[in-house]
Amino acid sequence: MSVPSKENIRLTKEDLRQLHVSTSLYRWFLRYFPDGGTYSAIHSELIKQRRTQWIESFIQYIYLRHFSEASFAKQEQEVMENILFLLGNEQQGVTLQRLPYHNMLPTSENIQFSTEWHQLILKSQQLSTDLALCGSNNIVAFSGDENSIANTGYNNQLINTGFAGKVCNTGNQCRIGSLGGRSRICNSGNDVKIYASGNGVHVANSGIRSFITASQDRAKVTNTGDLAQINVTGKNTVAINTGDNCKVTVSGDDSICISTGNLHQFCLGKGGSAVIAYHDGNRTRFKIFYEGEDDIVAGVHYYLDENQQPVAEKQYSTDQN
Repeated sequence: MSVPSKENIRLTKEDLRQLHVSTSLYRWFLRYFPDGGTYSAIHSELIKQRRTQWIESFIQYIYLRHFSEASFAKQEQEVMENILFLLGNEQQGVTLQRLPYHNMLPTSENIQFSTEWHQLILKSQQLSTDLALCGSNNIVAFSGDENSIANTGYNNQLINTGFAGKVCNTGNQCRIGSLGGRSRICNSGNDVKIYASGNGVHVANSGIRSFITASQDRAKVTNTGDLAQINVTGKNTVAINTGDNCKVTVSGDDSICISTGNLHQFCLGKGGSAVIAYHDGNRTRFKIFYEGEDDIVAGVHYYLDENQQPVAEKQYSTDQN
């Protein structure tokens, strides 16, 4: 676990009061973090104590306040890796844990099973495991290759670190983490947080108010949900958006943003380009922007004014001066 620095996201008791959290959660926080704590440390303690019912409120606040920060993706990956570390490593088979129950599934490959349990801890290093999950407040951590997770439950944490993993989610307020290459993620749940750090990942989202991060090269992200925030940082990536009032950042070199929805904000990287649709009163037209041309600067966030001209967001333009 990394040493906290000034860039680490922190949470204090004042923040919790603003969140109007439950009395039990507030007392728990004062007991273990009286002087506040980092995102990673608080999240790890929640996992250690199996406080799965509180994780969503905590994550929601962190994403709303800190998603656009440059250090967010790195810290989110650290949190994902900590989940796997804290749950421990199983050498074989699939472990189901729901206190006071503990069960091992068979150790052969191609395991297929389903569960409607709530507050379940499920971990596996097995290859080609298929899981159907409909319970809520669960934590699933798969590290084998070519695993598949289908979830309809509420407030679940779904982590997959293996190669070519697949996650399909329709549950609301879930978090999906994929650290393996060539993973495929499909989501239609609302208020879902998606983090993918493998090369060549594909993410398709139709849920509203979702947060999507893809941090490695050649990622492809497609979004049709409104009010989404998309942050793609790898090289040669593509983000396609049809949702309204979305924020799209493609900050990796030679990446592309295409939007036919009413885009709230966009940001390009070196050599990046954006194609943004607008309606001139008679028909749909497209504006094309290239980094390095027409005053478009890499790393600066823009919105379009009433004349469809890019205007730098004040907080970002100020930082440049």
